[in-house]
Amino acid sequence: MKEISYQDAIRLSKPFFIDLRAPIEFEKDHIPGSVNIPLFDDEERSEIGKIYAIMGQDDAIVRGTEIAGGKLGEIVANIKKINDKDIVIYCFRGGMRSSSLASLLSSLGIPVYKLKTGYKGYRRYVSSRLDSIEIKPKVFVLQGLTGTGKTLILRRLKNSIDLEDMAGHRSSVFGGIGLHPNSQKMFESLLLSKIDKLNNSEYVIFEGESRKIGNLFIPDKILKLIHDSPKILIEATIQRRVEILLKEYTHKMDNDEIISITESLSDRLGRKDTDILIKLFRDGELFEFTRLLLLKYYDPLYRHSLEKMDFLETVVNAKTEDTCAIIEEIVHQNLNA
Repeated sequence: MKEISYQDAIRLSKPFFIDLRAPIEFEKDHIPGSVNIPLFDDEERSEIGKIYAIMGQDDAIVRGTEIAGGKLGEIVANIKKINDKDIVIYCFRGGMRSSSLASLLSSLGIPVYKLKTGYKGYRRYVSSRLDSIEIKPKVFVLQGLTGTGKTLILRRLKNSIDLEDMAGHRSSVFGGIGLHPNSQKMFESLLLSKIDKLNNSEYVIFEGESRKIGNLFIPDKILKLIHDSPKILIEATIQRRVEILLKEYTHKMDNDEIISITESLSDRLGRKDTDILIKLFRDGELFEFTRLLLLKYYDPLYRHSLEKMDFLETVVNAKTEDTCAIIEEIVHQNLNA
């Protein structure tokens, strides 16, 4: 067994990270691309924690050993299936979970690395990098009113960084519908991983965002870069905007949630328009509901900030594929500007 820092681990020829933490820990955040092979499930982790708090470390270790002992055969068998990879295992702090398994694997002739200081060390690395991050490629930003298809365009463009996808939120008042939001830490892990993958590219493309996406915060350095970089304005007809939004949202709708969110907009919309919107939705008039929501809520909310921006070009998004081709041409024309 060799102990290794995260910085050194990612320099290995073919690093393959195995996260030994409980599923609940893994879900909150993990090294992107890592595989969860937990020594303890969520209930077992909770049980051991209670024993530690009430009876002390020694009793917790004994119980942990009893639980893990019955699983080691299957865990080792699964790890042995991983071929031609540099296996790096980690737990929360690089303590007993990863040390014990790494020693066992080494004694069986299975070469592994153990991540020194575990997940905590990895998190320190992510925080430090994001505090001082520099993106080498030239950055371009897509701006536009709600529903103009910016996210659909990002999904098709190479070298794009989709912050909303990483956040698990569409960055609007209805943006969490049908999605599972990531934690702030998972968001940051995915963001740093994507930046590193694209850092040798000629350019990267973001969507314009404000300080927060849902409940998550964009790191200060990235936010400043988005605000300061050249922008391309995306426009679309109201018909197309409504169609885009209906296609994105209607198969994931929770009717009560949408009515509740609409009701929460009454201070901005006024009682009359709020009641009209709720009636349209309850009557199944989704096209008119969405159209009115754009005209009465979203457009007044965002149009004033767009009017203050300068744009390289304005592109009318009639068809996503054609719009992507135009954007790529604009980007290449302005790479050396």
